[in-house]
Amino acid sequence: MDRSEAADVVMSVFASLDIDPDDLGDDRWLAVLAGEWKRTIPVLVEVEDRHVRISSLFAGVPDERHGEVYELLLHRNARPSPVHFALDDEGDIVLLGQVPLAAFSAAGFDQLLGGVLTMSDETFNAVLRAGFATYIEREQAWRAKNGLPANPVSTAP
Repeated sequence: MDRSEAADVVMSVFASLDIDPDDLGDDRWLAVLAGEWKRTIPVLVEVEDRHVRISSLFAGVPDERHGEVYELLLHRNARPSPVHFALDDEGDIVLLGQVPLAAFSAAGFDQLLGGVLTMSDETFNAVLRAGFATYIEREQAWRAKNGLPANPVSTAP
């Protein structure tokens, strides 16, 4: 498969999922997936000469308990998935995946997108509770003081 064919596959899968990505040019698109717990999941898709790459910003640098957060992410990486957690140059947590053009298909691209969605939703609240606990406690206190319901992240799986 060449770049042009891979780009057509990407657009076809996005269309089948009713996702209207932003075209960034040079065979790159930015789309947003809708998750259950992590409600908006940005996804950058890049068709390159030899691979199709997908990346998604998962969370910023944790405020606290870094070791616990990174241990959780490493355990998640041990599960079979087409994507894995990594840190970018600034220390933000990202999800990454890639498929060689020779093996790229609509089903494979759908699996990459599904991997980002699943890993994001299954991991988001645990990372928030570990890496941003103090912030969440302050937010919950503010919500209680203002008569608002608790943020569900405090009780979510």
